[in-house]
Amino acid sequence: MKYAKYAEHMREILREGIDRRYVLLPLLAVTALVIASFFVAEARRDYTRGLSEIVSERQDRLRVIAELTYTSMDVESAQRGYLLTGDRKYIEPYETGRKAALDHADDLIRRYETSEAQEVPVLKGVRTRLEIKFGETDETIRLAAEGKVRDAVATVKTDVGLYYMREVRDELAGLRGREIQRLNSTLVDWNNGLRINTYINLASTVFTVILLMVVGLLSTREIRRRAVAAGKLRGLVEQATVELRELSTHMLRIAEFEKSALARELHDELGGLLVTMRMDLSNLRRRITLPDADAETRWRRIDSALAAGIELKRRVIEDLRPTLLDNLGLVAALRWQAEQRCSQGGLRLELDLPDEEPVLSGDVSIAIFRCVQEILSNVLKHAHATRVKISLRYREHLFVVVEDDGIGLPEGAEQRAGSHGLKQMVFRMQAVGGVFYTEPATPRGTRTGLTIPAAALGRPPPVDLGQNPN
Repeated sequence: MKYAKYAEHMREILREGIDRRYVLLPLLAVTALVIASFFVAEARRDYTRGLSEIVSERQDRLRVIAELTYTSMDVESAQRGYLLTGDRKYIEPYETGRKAALDHADDLIRRYETSEAQEVPVLKGVRTRLEIKFGETDETIRLAAEGKVRDAVATVKTDVGLYYMREVRDELAGLRGREIQRLNSTLVDWNNGLRINTYINLASTVFTVILLMVVGLLSTREIRRRAVAAGKLRGLVEQATVELRELSTHMLRIAEFEKSALARELHDELGGLLVTMRMDLSNLRRRITLPDADAETRWRRIDSALAAGIELKRRVIEDLRPTLLDNLGLVAALRWQAEQRCSQGGLRLELDLPDEEPVLSGDVSIAIFRCVQEILSNVLKHAHATRVKISLRYREHLFVVVEDDGIGLPEGAEQRAGSHGLKQMVFRMQAVGGVFYTEPATPRGTRTGLTIPAAALGRPPPVDLGQNPN
């Protein structure tokens, strides 16, 4: 009923602390504006991107036109150089320039076929004239190579090549001028597009800022309401946490009390019965004579079973409530437990315990004993260790440190689901005002520590029994 009441209080606080009317409509408006601005910006970006591609294409066309003009001139220069000198070194530039000029013409035809197809006939005419010019050039070079220099010069003087090259240059110059006009027009459109994009972005930014200011003003009251609601909710959570911690501590004490009571019952009642039965059987054995060997075997089996039962009773009692802890104190109990566990697991044990027994309350003693018990169990099950060292010191604080040389704990082990043993040790230490921690050991393994301040023990610290291991 109490936790149902807490839940109802939380729902009321949330209902009071959250009112969507103050921010819903402005937020919807801002969201719609952002979405609309995104699509508009994308459309404008696509438009300017297309213009940029057109500008780049026109610049490439101008470059190819210029290269076509220059390669045509290089072909003429190579022809004249060969006719004047007869040196074969002019043949290679001529052939390279001739092929490059025709390739440039074909490239321009392909480019203009996709757009401005009206320029394609002009370019095809240019290519035809180039082929005629190159044919005339081939003929003069052939005549010169055959030693007919006069015939080659006469062919050049016909001015046929000059006529065709003049037409080629004029056509390319006209094409270049028209392309520059188109490029300038596209650049104007591109600049206008950028200007429009700037205006749209500016208007969108101003409107968004205005809406955000409205949202901020309308949200001020909502923030105050949520702060008040968060404070109330935090108070309820803290109150519930304190109550749960107190309840858990109380349940832990009850569990230890019930274990102690059960251990006493087993020791006083069951232990007495088993010991009495074994003593009576021993007396009977001395007074009667067994008829055969089988009866003798059965009698010994019964006696062994009673002895095993007594030993089992002792182990159960020690697990429920260690008698050494109540009779001799924490140091003796830790020593006995460590020797038992390490002997079972084949671990080398190092103990650094004080000679004098610190006087501790029952809650602190059993909390430390249970934590060390859980730590040793974890070392035996998971650490793959060969050595364990247990230290206890008491100065301003009570320190208990268990160190092994195993594989170590994985990162974040205390927060992983299923690590109930570690969480239980953390809670046990918190219940008595102490701290539980784990850290890597050097050079390998895990160092697990329990720290309890003297103030949590309810009295001033006693005489120093050793150095602080930390």
